[in-house]
Amino acid sequence: MARVDYDQMAVRYDRGRALSLEGLEGWRAALAAWLPPPRGLPVLDLGAGTGLFATAIATWFDARVVAVEPSAGMRRQAQQVRAHARVAYVGGRAERLPLRDGCCGGAWLSTVIHHLDDLPGCARELRRVLPAGGPVLIRSSFPGRHQGISLFRFFPGAGRIADSFPTVEATVAAFQAAGFGFRALQQVPQTSAPSLQAALERVRLRADSTLAPLPDAEFAQGLAAMERAAAAEQTPTPVVDHLDLLVLG
Repeated sequence: MARVDYDQMAVRYDRGRALSLEGLEGWRAALAAWLPPPRGLPVLDLGAGTGLFATAIATWFDARVVAVEPSAGMRRQAQQVRAHARVAYVGGRAERLPLRDGCCGGAWLSTVIHHLDDLPGCARELRRVLPAGGPVLIRSSFPGRHQGISLFRFFPGAGRIADSFPTVEATVAAFQAAGFGFRALQQVPQTSAPSLQAALERVRLRADSTLAPLPDAEFAQGLAAMERAAAAEQTPTPVVDHLDLLVLG
């Protein structure tokens, strides 16, 4: 179950979380080792949200993408702002994918595994819809590996919430039980905002699932600290964050 109501948050989420393709260049380079899938099969974007990575993958790799997202509000926003000829937006849940056996060449899960009620069930479904050798590419901020997340410097409570996400070890174990093996783990840089002031304006929307549960007073305290840092920034400097790419196959 999602930790926030994404039907209600969809428009705000897109404004607060969207990134430019230029800012995601590190992810294009990292995924190029695994995509596009062999045999011309589409990529499954599981928990596709408002379609940021679905359209990026379709654009970068000239690939077809099946973007599965349970929230009708998020799918509606995706179709309005990121319609793409090679992307099909589909309603569905990770534990019961509305897809045929072996129909996708690889799977992409971006900041979604902490929303799943049944990670082993998701792993079994991915094993069903992927051919042998099809990669599962998981983008996440795993517990104990948050040093590269700028947000948590100002909102330590958000970091504590992220520490409740599935660990690398738990994720690997869930997928190994379904027949997947560990392939790689690396940190990937992304430009999250062109400056700290720009990052601040996005944070004000409180569209991150680690910010939404914070008490209002704690959120206000972190926002004030970020405002002071942004005011002191004399030369706009891009905000670069590092998230993990875990590859299973």
